[in-house]
Amino acid sequence: MRWIFYTLISAIVIITISCKKEDNIGENTTDKISIDSLIANYYTVKAWDTTTITCYATGDSLTYSWECDHGNFNGSGTQIRYAAGECCVGINTITCSISNSLGIVSEDIKIEVTTYFPN
Repeated sequence: MRWIFYTLISAIVIITISCKKEDNIGENTTDKISIDSLIANYYTVKAWDTTTITCYATGDSLTYSWECDHGNFNGSGTQIRYAAGECCVGINTITCSISNSLGIVSEDIKIEVTTYFPN
């Protein structure tokens, strides 16, 4: 009778362990990180004026990286201050990328730079 009891307990333990689902199998790595929003204080600025751009993101141990096609920015992390000169009049693209050990995602924001000089 004892051996039936031990066999039954052993079978239950083996079934429980073997049926455990692996959490990472087939998982999309970008599911764990995301950019919720990328916003600017001003979406249109005159040349040499600035706007603050903030990235709101979800994820653990995030690293932020910023790029712009024209102009320049100061700052790092979740927030930068963007400015462009008269030579950058037009629609400019600023890209924020976030990454961690699970992957990388990025998003663009468009800022219109207008001439400083009156027409």
